[in-house]
Amino acid sequence: MNMSESRPGLMPVHQETAPLRRRVSSALRRAIEVGTLQPGSRLIEKDLCAKLSVSRTSLREAMRELETEGLLTMGSKGLVVADISVDEALNIYAVRAELEGLLVTQFVERADETAMAGLEAAALKLDRAFLSEAIDEILAAKAEFYEVLCSGAKNAVILELLRMLNTRVNRLRFASLSRPHRASTSIIEIRSLVQALRCRDAAAAREIALAHINAAAKAALGSSNQLNKETENG
Repeated sequence: MNMSESRPGLMPVHQETAPLRRRVSSALRRAIEVGTLQPGSRLIEKDLCAKLSVSRTSLREAMRELETEGLLTMGSKGLVVADISVDEALNIYAVRAELEGLLVTQFVERADETAMAGLEAAALKLDRAFLSEAIDEILAAKAEFYEVLCSGAKNAVILELLRMLNTRVNRLRFASLSRPHRASTSIIEIRSLVQALRCRDAAAAREIALAHINAAAKAALGSSNQLNKETENG
């Protein structure tokens, strides 16, 4: 799968019911997640205002919000997209492993048949998203899958924590899925996880969840290292 070909660009932000700042910050987050705004790239206000069709005031408010979240950092000539170091990435995956290991265990213990059916439907939607090779659809379907998983496990705290990590996780997810065969392997891992949950096998579900995260980590960090080498050689 060539994720770079399906990478969406920045689009104008149209007036809706949500506060403009929130919608601008959401657009910037998504651009960071999928690599439209690359790590280390400087945010040029004039260009972003034109692409998003918003004022500098609205843009600056959104940028300040992303700076407080650690997604942007001050460079020598202004705000730039913050990079994710190898240590930070490893910590993110370690946290995910702990959270998701608990999550699948609680799903087995607490989810009723309605929740199980909902998870199977979310997994099918994720399956279709992977086959579409559209990164926006994949990230949205992944988010829905974990929301349904948290709902069935009756653990809103884990959902809140995963949402806090969401932009960084999606950046790593994009790198992971850019690796050859990672998308097809990920589909198999999710299917296996759902099957273990359907069988109410908590030990197997936990093992599969941890293996899924470990494989994603290896793919993401391998992709990141390769990109760094290409940049250095270029």
